[in-house]
Amino acid sequence: MQTFTTKYTKIYITALFLIAVFTIGSQLFLQLYLQQEEANSHVINISGRQRMLSQKITKEAILVLKAKNTTEFSKRQKKLAAALDLWNRSHNGLLKGDSLLNLPAPNLCLINQENFEKLKPYKDKIAQAALKLTKARFSISKVQQEAEVNQILANEDHFLKLMNDITFRFDELSNENIVKFRILEIILMSITLLLLGLEGFFIFRPTFRKIDEGVIAIRENKEEIETQNQMLNQVLKKVQMQNDNLVASIKYAETIQNATLSLDPSVASCLNSQFFIMFRPLQVVSGDFYYVADTEQELILAAVDCHGHGIPGALLSMIGVAILNDIIKAKKITNPGDILFNLHQTVRKTLHQESNDNRDGMDMALISIDKTSNLVKFAGAKNPLIFITDNELEEIKGDRITVGGKLKKKKDFTTHSIIINHPTMFYLFSDGYLDQFGGPERRKFMSPRFRQLLTDNHKKSLQRQKQVLETTFDEWKNTHNDIQVDDVLVMGVRLYPI
Repeated sequence: MQTFTTKYTKIYITALFLIAVFTIGSQLFLQLYLQQEEANSHVINISGRQRMLSQKITKEAILVLKAKNTTEFSKRQKKLAAALDLWNRSHNGLLKGDSLLNLPAPNLCLINQENFEKLKPYKDKIAQAALKLTKARFSISKVQQEAEVNQILANEDHFLKLMNDITFRFDELSNENIVKFRILEIILMSITLLLLGLEGFFIFRPTFRKIDEGVIAIRENKEEIETQNQMLNQVLKKVQMQNDNLVASIKYAETIQNATLSLDPSVASCLNSQFFIMFRPLQVVSGDFYYVADTEQELILAAVDCHGHGIPGALLSMIGVAILNDIIKAKKITNPGDILFNLHQTVRKTLHQESNDNRDGMDMALISIDKTSNLVKFAGAKNPLIFITDNELEEIKGDRITVGGKLKKKKDFTTHSIIINHPTMFYLFSDGYLDQFGGPERRKFMSPRFRQLLTDNHKKSLQRQKQVLETTFDEWKNTHNDIQVDDVLVMGVRLYPI
């Protein structure tokens, strides 16, 4: 009986594992397929939008022609130029792909290749005429302007018809993919049901048959009944324990990313009263991470930007948190430059970078605040420290090296000392805020604008500063509905002289 239960327990667990792996793999595959369909849908939307933009170009060209004064003429020219720019960019994106427009590199079918070839002369003529109108002067002959408008009108119908054919072809291909997806989904579901059926037939059926035989034997002998009951109870407890362990592992895997970033209670109680954290992951998990450690003599804060974002960055961030805890809390190392050097050595050792081509690492800014004096120490790997005292902003650059990657010496990480004589705001941050595209001209936020934002708001409460940073970031990003481009992390701490 013991041999039977041990054998079928192993088979049962193996079967469950295989079914789980197949189901998860199927879902991942389906998710990738759905992501591809989402990209195809975006291609269809952009393709359809080209028709609207073409009509808008025609409308704006006519309004340029009808302008009655220089001011109106210039205003209409700008609107025409904006529509023409988006029209050209979207067209090139459909042909070559454009990450900012969320257009993947295309794989055009033969029909759409031919359609785009037919479309090209009409599109070029419209673009040339519209471009001339954007550069024309109000004082030039209206006859010349009318000629450009007539050129646009003469080619518009041909462009719209061919663009309509292209859009319909994109839509047809998308519908074909949806049909394939549904067939694939049915196949995967059938395979899953088949595996469950085989499990029931080859595992549960023999198991139940053997149990029936055991029950008959148990009825014939009381002692054997008791022995069999004990064996069954042991098997049930073992299966229950294995199921409990499996459920616990799944739940732990789901929360481990958040757990590594949780603050100690003594530190969490100071959030928004002594320091604030603005944290915006690009995806569900983040390659940026914040770190706060409260030691006996110092309070240590760090803003860390791991190379990459999403799952790869998150894995590296978990390694970073674990190593920092070991350096600061176990080894009692609190000097910023020494912390970065020890972190660098351990990252290289953990990732075996001395024997492979892996160069993953971290950019970071780290400060230690002495609780018994007015001394603040800083060390940075590429990332700087900004602090503001009496409306005067100062910036200390980090060393132009990263943590991890190539071999470095201890002296490569410099520790800077700052004495606090007046209330001072310190800011640590990754490059995500500065690199965000947006604003009227769709440019990066950049360091000068970020420094001015901090200067204008550094005297406000910490909670209000965080709100201003978040609101400014959202408004900048949403000016043209741009997407977030990187993980974002900004930390601020206000210190007073003792």
